[in-house]
Amino acid sequence: MKLSQKVENILTKITEKNTKLGDLRIIAKDIKKDHELAMELWSSKLFFVRQLAILIMDKKLLTEEVIDQLVADIKKHNENERLQMIDWLMANQLTKDKKTIALIESWEDNQSSLKRRIYWYF
Repeated sequence: MKLSQKVENILTKITEKNTKLGDLRIIAKDIKKDHELAMELWSSKLFFVRQLAILIMDKKLLTEEVIDQLVADIKKHNENERLQMIDWLMANQLTKDKKTIALIESWEDNQSSLKRRIYWYF
């Protein structure tokens, strides 16, 4: 998939070795909320880029199907990245909307260990 010029520009600011989470917050503050851009960034499959994507997602567009796909994608990362990403998703998006909180409250016995983690941390 060909990435847009906007995404290409953002990717030049993020390196897998030198990026700090605070750097991502600064970039996200400049972008604000942009769900379409977030999904394009997410498609890069890069850890820090996905962290940025989480920050600019529109929580109102996070349906259970979208969350399921995000969780499935997160599961493909190594354990440290996986746990950091799922916690970041929970803290920055899922706990910010009544609709997603209702979903979280139904995940106590979910077959996904990441969804159960969100439930218990919430």
